[in-house]
Amino acid sequence: MDKVKDLILYQVATNRNYKVGETFVFDKNTKNGQYEKVFNSSFIDGNTRFCDKLYKISKSKFKRFKKSQLFKIAHSLDTYDVILRDLALEDIRKNFYPDYPSRFHSMYLVETIEQALNYFDEKATVKDNSYQLVAVKLNGIIFRAGIKECLVGRCGQSYTYYLEKAKAYWTQDCPKNQAVEVLFEGKAEIVEILKETKL
Repeated sequence: MDKVKDLILYQVATNRNYKVGETFVFDKNTKNGQYEKVFNSSFIDGNTRFCDKLYKISKSKFKRFKKSQLFKIAHSLDTYDVILRDLALEDIRKNFYPDYPSRFHSMYLVETIEQALNYFDEKATVKDNSYQLVAVKLNGIIFRAGIKECLVGRCGQSYTYYLEKAKAYWTQDCPKNQAVEVLFEGKAEIVEILKETKL
C-alpha cells in the first residue's frame, strides 16, 4: 500500500458520463459497482429461484431450456462465484489489513495508458453501453495487485479456497507499473477524457 499525491492513473468506465474537473471521494461510505454486485445480486426469475426451475426441468421429460434461460443461469453462476471470491477477499482484508483500500469502496484503476487502451478495447463490446477511458488525479492511498500467482480469478471454487488465495492477494508486493489493477481510496479528480464510445 502506498500514499499518493497528484498521481495520474487511468480508468475505463461503463455508463458513467464523467466530466473533466469532476471530483469524487472514495472511502468507507462509498458503495462501488463491486459492492452492488456482491450485496444486491439475486438469483430468481420472476418470483422463482433459478435452482427451483432447474430442479423442475430436471424431473421433466419434455421441458427444455430456451437460450435466454441458459444465459441467465450461466450469468447467475458467474455472479455467485464473484460474490464468494470478493467476500473472501474482504474477509482477509478486514481481519489482517484493515488500513488497505477495500474492493467494495475503492475506485479501480490501471497504471499505464497501454493497459487502459487494451482494457478499453476488450471491455467496450456490449451494446447499449457507453464507455470512457479517463485520466484520474489521485490523492489518497493505493494498493497495487498484479502478480499473476496472487490474482484471484473466478474459479468456481469453495469459500475456503478463496480465503487462501486472498491471503496471497493482500500480501503481494507488486512493482510499480506492473499492476493489473489498482485499488484507490481518497479524493479522485477526472483530468482528461482520452477515449469514449457508445455502442
